[in-house]
Amino acid sequence: MNVKIKCPEVYRILYNLPKDTHTIVLLGGRGSGKTYQVSQFIAYMATMHRKRCVVIRDEKALIKETILNEIWERYNTANDNSNGYLDKLFLKNETELKDRKTGKTLIYTKGFRASDNKKRANLKGASDIDIAIIEEGEDIRDEEKFNTFVDSLRKEGCLVIIILNTPDIGHFILKNNFNLLPSEHDGYFQPQPKQLKGVVQIFTTYKDNTYLPQNVIDRYEAYGERPDKHYYYTAIKGLASSGRQGQVHKNFKPIKRADYMKLQFKEYYGQDFGNPSPAALIGVKFDGQKVYCRGINYKPMSSLEIGKLYCTLGFGNNDKIIADNADAMSIIKLKNGFKRQELTDDDVKRYPRLLQGFYVVPCVKIGIKESIDLANNHELYAVEEDVELWDEINNRIYEKDKNGDLTNNPEAGHDHYLDGLLYCIVDQRGKRKLSITSQ
Repeated sequence: MNVKIKCPEVYRILYNLPKDTHTIVLLGGRGSGKTYQVSQFIAYMATMHRKRCVVIRDEKALIKETILNEIWERYNTANDNSNGYLDKLFLKNETELKDRKTGKTLIYTKGFRASDNKKRANLKGASDIDIAIIEEGEDIRDEEKFNTFVDSLRKEGCLVIIILNTPDIGHFILKNNFNLLPSEHDGYFQPQPKQLKGVVQIFTTYKDNTYLPQNVIDRYEAYGERPDKHYYYTAIKGLASSGRQGQVHKNFKPIKRADYMKLQFKEYYGQDFGNPSPAALIGVKFDGQKVYCRGINYKPMSSLEIGKLYCTLGFGNNDKIIADNADAMSIIKLKNGFKRQELTDDDVKRYPRLLQGFYVVPCVKIGIKESIDLANNHELYAVEEDVELWDEINNRIYEKDKNGDLTNNPEAGHDHYLDGLLYCIVDQRGKRKLSITSQ
């Protein structure tokens, strides 16, 4: 049986996946054709390649109303076009498709939710499948349960397909698979696929669906003319919302950790003190107006624990650490070294540098607006894999006054790494030639 697949260019990768692909994430706005294209792909893989496919949804009772029904439509169209040829090979009812010759179930459904006493059995039942389709992934908020299900898919070469409309920026599927870049719309972020081994991410909007009728396109675009554009930004344009306006830093771009480490520029370090709050240590490299940063530590630490961290990192006389000047005692300890009686024998043996001290200097604090403007005038890059760093970037916003207008003062919080970054940027003012000297 000859089969011709018609689909927009952006979806052609489904039929030519990179080797060792184990996960496909389809994300975006309404009308982009995500469900249609996946249903066509599943109908094709089940009938032409005899792949065993399970359709997963958060609520099993609603499964027939969504992608399973779409799959049957694609099947029925192909069957009609072949004068009933598919029905000679397969047996289809409302909830499953079977191979008539082998009796093997090729398409069936499974509810993602289950009662406590049935959950384990339900999840275990999906172990012998080739493709799992998880629809409306934005409704799945339990990452542990999601991981439990995915971990049960142990058949070699098994493929997981996740379909979701763009959720808020806190959703684990979004954060795990996409960078969130500030958009031109305050409080909204453009998802950008991360480079993850074995994962294919497809971001689409209605503009990628070449088969969408013009009247639907006109309706979607009309939402952009309304005073309240939240629905237009999220449901139509596929942007992720923080639910908050007044973002402080809007021009960060992602860089892979491996690429950051290859940069041949001297690395400076910003130290924010904290116990129990994070004692954030950030690494910063300068290349003219470009500033690159990576998160190193986000755990709460005492000054002694920070010193041990410096030893572990191999910090020496040339590794400059610009620290929060509000904690003068910690700076003195780390700079001058700890007294012998403050350390155990094991400390001295394992971390002899603690007695000598490190190249730690207090930061120079300028006005908060001035320091933020100074940072934002640079081209900023942050290591893609550093989740806490990106959480701060995406969630640090300005306070509002009693009238609801934005001020020049950021809200408290979401600033441990970013404060350290500002310490380094302020420290390097007027020293750009020094900052781009290769190590």
